Amino acid sequence: MDEIANKHFEAFIEELDREIKWEWRHEKLHRKMMWYINWATWVSRVLLLAMSTYELNNYGKSAPQLWSKLTIAVLSVLNLGFPLMSATFRFQQRQEVHDKVAREYSSLRVELVSGQISLEDAVKRFTDTRRQPTEALIRRTP
Repeated sequence: MDEIANKHFEAFIEELDREIKWEWRHEKLHRKMMWYINWATWVSRVLLLAMSTYELNNYGKSAPQLWSKLTIAVLSVLNLGFPLMSATFRFQQRQEVHDKVAREYSSLRVELVSGQISLEDAVKRFTDTRRQPTEALIRRTP
């Protein structure tokens, strides 16, 4: 019976490790996406300012070039689009939820391996955490 319990313990630890790895990977992905979008927003704003300044300095000297008009239009769309995309996909909230779940799984693993909780309690806590719908948690995160 002890051998069977040990196999169950090892199988649970392997599953827990896979879940921890998956949560941290997605936390890192959403953190990177948030970082990229923030920088892309700032870069598009600086370029939009530069192109607008260029056009204002050349106003009346020559007819505006098509590339200049097109660049300003694209940068204006990006200036609005990046923050909207960030708000729509809620990268920061997703990152926070994955971070919370990964930390919960990690602490569960430590408690189980150190013998503070039984395998049955660990499975129950794991199942309770796993059953929480991620999207609902993301929507509730401010």
